[in-house]
Amino acid sequence: MDELTIRALIRAALAFVSTLVIGSLVVFGASRLVSDDEPTDAASPTPSGASPTVDPEPDAYPTWLMWIPGGIPDGVGPSVTTVPVIRSATTATADIAWLSRSIDASGAVVDDPADPYLLPIDATGVDPTFPSFVPEDVRGPIEGLLPGEGLLSETAAAVRELSTGAILEFQTGASVRIAGILPDDAMGGYELMVTRGTGEDIGVTHERYVLFQVRPGANPPAASIAGQLLPYLPEDAPFYAVEVRAPDAVVFRRANDRELPLVLLKRRFGEFAAQPDPVTGELTIEPAWVQGRIVSQAVPVLGSISCHRKALVEIEDAMARVEADGTATLVTDVGDCFDPTAIVDDPDGTLSAEDFGAAIEINLGGNEPGEEPTQPDSVVRAMMSNGFGWGGRDAWPQGAQFRFRRPPPPIA
Repeated sequence: MDELTIRALIRAALAFVSTLVIGSLVVFGASRLVSDDEPTDAASPTPSGASPTVDPEPDAYPTWLMWIPGGIPDGVGPSVTTVPVIRSATTATADIAWLSRSIDASGAVVDDPADPYLLPIDATGVDPTFPSFVPEDVRGPIEGLLPGEGLLSETAAAVRELSTGAILEFQTGASVRIAGILPDDAMGGYELMVTRGTGEDIGVTHERYVLFQVRPGANPPAASIAGQLLPYLPEDAPFYAVEVRAPDAVVFRRANDRELPLVLLKRRFGEFAAQPDPVTGELTIEPAWVQGRIVSQAVPVLGSISCHRKALVEIEDAMARVEADGTATLVTDVGDCFDPTAIVDDPDGTLSAEDFGAAIEINLGGNEPGEEPTQPDSVVRAMMSNGFGWGGRDAWPQGAQFRFRRPPPPIA
């Protein structure tokens, strides 16, 4: 038993004795463990090494999801199966791969952003064990992935106007040939799926999420599994929290699963090309995109804000509700709505609604990230009714943060 496991088991025992009540929502320091049966506003659309081996008939074992804000620390992924109730697991990487050009199967150039701009592609890298954790009818294409090949999600293929045989060329100099198209849910909402090795070639290197199955007959609360996994985090982890979802409590098995996947944000708000700063993470988005979509306007309660014009309509309506119910005085300050950055260890995900001008911070005072939120119910209800999810329900809460989460209509 390695040192990480021993240390985690000791910490788990101490946590159990002092605070853990199995099956309930538990507070560890400033972090909250979110169970499957907690009310959620989740949008629902109409180790570096090999992962543990799985049995050949995993269809009898539904797939669970685990992720950690900011990414999975080194060594945590392979330790998941030391939790007694977990029988098998696979750890996947996910990052933004920056696309410089795409070519369709006929050889015609499709995407070709002007230098120095690049297109962000939400990509995941998977191990050979990964197919055992997806439905049997979509395993074949994943099992058949070769180095240099990839799979596109159906929505990504529609956005890109690409099909099997297309070539994606990336900032790193590597290219990926599209070997097939899979449904969005089979892809975890990611736009591109590749092998771990190919992922490294295109800049996808950070472990983000774990898929796992529990032992026969087990039906543990998600909060109890999260509590058993929490002690495996390093003591200096920047976001001391674990998110766990039961099989029937998630649409897309991915990191930051409550947020709209990048490809759905693109569909609703329009895809942008950007120049990422590798040091600061700041994004310089192509001026035409910003000029055509980001507008400044005074709205009730909040005053003047700059947001995507589509998001602004919803924020304005939500704040009109707050004003009408007489609770406008409970809103004391407001933060940014449009904040384009691409930071690999951001707890919200590398790219999210903020980058599209579709998120807003309300009542920053008293809602410090990681602390128990104090947001008025009237504000939460009004924002949720207009398509915004609230960060106060996350395991690492951000009580001031509201991000747009309502999915766009299905592609006809």
